[in-house]
Amino acid sequence: MKSQRLIALDLTRGMSVLMMVCVHTLWMYGSHATQTASVIGDIVHMIGKGTASFLLTMGISLLLSSRQSALALFYRGLTVLALGYGMNFLKFVLPIMLNVMPDNFIAAYGWQSPLSFAQVRYLVMTGDILQMAGFALVLLALVQRISTNQYFYLALAVIIATLSQELRGWQPNIEGLDYLADVFFSKDFNIYFPIFPWFSCVLVGMFMGRRYLTHQSKARLYRECLTFGLVFLLLGLSLCLWNYACHFSDFFHLGPGGISYLIGLNLIAIWLANWLISHMDLTRVMPLITYCSQHVTTLYITQWVIVCWGMTIVGYQRLSPIETCMLMPLMIAIVLAIHYAVFRLVNRQKASLC
Repeated sequence: MKSQRLIALDLTRGMSVLMMVCVHTLWMYGSHATQTASVIGDIVHMIGKGTASFLLTMGISLLLSSRQSALALFYRGLTVLALGYGMNFLKFVLPIMLNVMPDNFIAAYGWQSPLSFAQVRYLVMTGDILQMAGFALVLLALVQRISTNQYFYLALAVIIATLSQELRGWQPNIEGLDYLADVFFSKDFNIYFPIFPWFSCVLVGMFMGRRYLTHQSKARLYRECLTFGLVFLLLGLSLCLWNYACHFSDFFHLGPGGISYLIGLNLIAIWLANWLISHMDLTRVMPLITYCSQHVTTLYITQWVIVCWGMTIVGYQRLSPIETCMLMPLMIAIVLAIHYAVFRLVNRQKASLC
């Protein structure tokens, strides 16, 4: 399986990790004016559309992994879910418990200290992209048992995207099941990445991965990333132009046009990454990019925790565009340094136990 590693996926996913630090730095530190009325705000929000690349590359990589059994996917999904909810505790609840979180961050929820148990539970159970990935892996344990046909993946992706707005906000009004319904269909920000439509990204990635395994041609895979990317992009753009409010007014709770647009955009990004590798000498930066790609989950957790704890020093949404821009490379450096130090320490501990 190692020989099948796709370097363009590493470049796409690794760059997305670095860009995500910039996005979260803007969200948590940049003032409202910085986010909505500045060049840096516009650029970073555009970069944020690369979120789908995490899920697309996840889908492709799953098809190249040796751990494809239903049981392996199920346990891996539970692990990612545990990491996601644990991240919420570390980045939100712990600094609030220690009384170091800025008051205006808590006030942004319409709350005040001390928080009630229901409010703490809301923060812990907030659905981020890790929760989305965890539930997606659990669902894939079922999907893989039904069919592994490439067109089944594509058809299921289309169905989920098409129904996303029709089912948006549906709940059974049954205690204990409403949260699970939100995981699938949420219209609110207790779940940022509901299964409908974001699971479509993973399924399209698996569709591309299955085509690659069928034809065993990297060149063909990247050509098809461009071809299918243009189809999804044009379809999504057409739907968004027809009815923007339905398809893209809320980035996190997209309609079929919005998710089609993002899938297309990020498939083209994978093709572009391969073009850059073929036409440019990236040997100096690829070790860093590959490191980010290989540790995408733990780096995602690390950057969110550091960004949130950083509010105890910087404050919440206070910085000007210039200050925010200057802080972004510093945050990237801090995240990488802390992650690498912890990674080395854990590896040494493992080696000493062997």
